[in-house]
Amino acid sequence: MNWDRLRSCDDTVQSELAESNFHGALEALVHGYQHAVVGFCRNLLGDVTQAEEVAQEIFLAAYKGLPRFRQQSSVRTWLFAIARKQCLQTLRNRGRRSRIVHDKQNFIAEGVHRDPPLPLGEEPEALLRLVQQGLNQLPDADRALLTMRYDTGLAVADIAHILRVSTASVRRRLAYALGRLREVMDSDA
Repeated sequence: MNWDRLRSCDDTVQSELAESNFHGALEALVHGYQHAVVGFCRNLLGDVTQAEEVAQEIFLAAYKGLPRFRQQSSVRTWLFAIARKQCLQTLRNRGRRSRIVHDKQNFIAEGVHRDPPLPLGEEPEALLRLVQQGLNQLPDADRALLTMRYDTGLAVADIAHILRVSTASVRRRLAYALGRLREVMDSDA
């Protein structure tokens, strides 16, 4: 990292702030620190795509905070404090989501096949155990998708908005996850 180049960026940000030109200060921040912030986020989060999304949130938070920046620390220190806070919040949210998915697996098992035709002599509890076992064997992404659709009852459009993908992509992923669940259940039966 060329920290000397970033010092000149800091000077530009400070001169823009002195003139109350917050838009210009943001442009200087993004131009100077974008790669460093994305790299920092990538190292903390372990995911390039998520790092780029969080970096956008960081620069938005920085823009909102520019009028209150008192210059008691360097621009770099201030910006990376915001970045650290956003990354830690993202990690906490990721942990919460995985706990919710884990806690809701029983509800997914009940919702995958609302009214499944029972084979002769098979009890509903046995079928639910089979679905639960099948869900446990699915990848986290498939399990999470089935949770959103069948446990929480989210519409395909809502899931698409959450995942930031098209509704067609959500439908394909749902079909794949349900097919994979059926395969797993058939192989266990």
